Amino acid sequence: MTTTTVAPPIPVPAPPERSGGPRWARPALYGLLLAVALAYFYNLSASGYANSFYSAAVQAGSQSWKALFFGSLDSANAITVDKPPAALWPMALSVRLFGLNSWAILAPQVLMGVATAAVLNTAVRRRFGPVAGLIAVGV
Repeated sequence: MTTTTVAPPIPVPAPPERSGGPRWARPALYGLLLAVALAYFYNLSASGYANSFYSAAVQAGSQSWKALFFGSLDSANAITVDKPPAALWPMALSVRLFGLNSWAILAPQVLMGVATAAVLNTAVRRRFGPVAGLIAVGV
């Protein structure tokens, strides 16, 4: 005589729900990012065009797509700068949109700095929690 038994099903644990952390963490992050943006934008035009060497490459890139692509110092593409051209692209596109002034050259750098603070918060928050992420941005 043969007896067939069925093993009881093994319960599969439900995946943990992802929470965004405490309710105050997101508004605090937005407030910190706003403070970072205000600090970076404060007196932005005081340094003029910042580095005149790279500002000349940005000006050339705003006048010639070829100079923009290759990071040329002049619009005739005779000399290129010593940095990767992608570093100049956001500034050159901003100068194309808003004209040549210190704000058009430096504002993309401010926006990238704020984005870097947001990425830093995300990286630290995943490993050490929301409070540590906010402290990392604040420091």
